[in-house]
Amino acid sequence: MDSKVIIYDDVCPLCKAYTSGFVQAGWLRPENRIGFAEAPPELIRRIDVDRARHEIPLYDRATGETLYGKEALFFIIGEAIPVFKPVFRLRLFRAIVFGLYQIITYNRRIIANSRPPANGFDCAPDFNGFYRWLYIGIMGVFASLLLYRAAPVVDLSSTILALLTGIAIIRGCFIERFSMQTDYFGHLATVLFIIAMLNFSLQNFPLTVLATTCLGIWLFYRRIKGLRSQLW
Repeated sequence: MDSKVIIYDDVCPLCKAYTSGFVQAGWLRPENRIGFAEAPPELIRRIDVDRARHEIPLYDRATGETLYGKEALFFIIGEAIPVFKPVFRLRLFRAIVFGLYQIITYNRRIIANSRPPANGFDCAPDFNGFYRWLYIGIMGVFASLLLYRAAPVVDLSSTILALLTGIAIIRGCFIERFSMQTDYFGHLATVLFIIAMLNFSLQNFPLTVLATTCLGIWLFYRRIKGLRSQLW
């Protein structure tokens, strides 16, 4: 691993977290973890930049070989914990990981609500409508289930939350540009999932639904800051 360099999306908190975890666990040297915005041009030239925007690259300075996406993650984890290597070769496991990886990578800027870097290379993924709406659907289902488990009895707070969610959904349906509409619903689905998780975790506390609804309004307002000028 001494010659391996991982290049991550340094404006994405998710990417920062798990690559930092590799360093903290001793699986990767601190100097071998480099953000795209600070990566030297000669390093960027040695990788497939278009592919690297969608699949995190692990470049080998000794051989010039680059592993991308799940293969890069499998290699790092497999070197640290060899017992997992047979599991990483299973087709079903690889297919499941590939699907999850694609959902996360195409939606990571929506999930983390991250903005392009002020300087340096921006490794934002391309827009992919299929994986965006798949993410929206998955988050919507999980949020609905969690909210039902947290508050199965309809009361004033849950009615207010349902009403505000309905208004937000109706507003989103009138957005004309498809990519902007999916960004809008992506942020809405993420906020609803956060609210649902909090409600499920704090369901024994009074006024939880009302408090999380207020939090959700604030989060959603902040998230669509870049879209507001084009929505109203």
